[in-house]
Amino acid sequence: MINNLVWEYESFVRYRLPACSRKAGNLIETSCTIIDLKGISISSASQVYSYVKETSYIGQNFYPERMGKFYLINAPFGFSTAFKLFKGFLDPVTVSKIFILGASYKSELLKQIPEENLPTKFGGKSEVDEREGGLLLSDIGPWREKQYIGPEGEAPHVFSMKK
Repeated sequence: MINNLVWEYESFVRYRLPACSRKAGNLIETSCTIIDLKGISISSASQVYSYVKETSYIGQNFYPERMGKFYLINAPFGFSTAFKLFKGFLDPVTVSKIFILGASYKSELLKQIPEENLPTKFGGKSEVDEREGGLLLSDIGPWREKQYIGPEGEAPHVFSMKK
């Protein structure tokens, strides 16, 4: 999973941000990440903390200031309390960008993400076909739209459900 994260960061910086900036007509330098913890128990929280710690380290040290907001939704009871013990290992700026939300997360997400861009599974209106890999493999965005692809070229298609 960590190798995939680094590949995603590289693609994000090289292809996605420039295309998003072209479409928006202004410079876009950060992202919004959502991790759904539905089904995760507090007993497996240490694995989640370990992953968040490692990914945060990579982000803050190799891709500084690329993380906009980082939402952990459907967090189990006690997760926020346990996170307080762990956050001392992270840069305070990084910690200020991490939001731990329970099951009532929709209104908070909509403060950051337009409803038409928020996937329906998170309460928005963006339809993503699960037969095409769903949110994980869909790779939809301006970096796939010809008019926004710049001199860097089109982002490589690394993951695909198509045969």
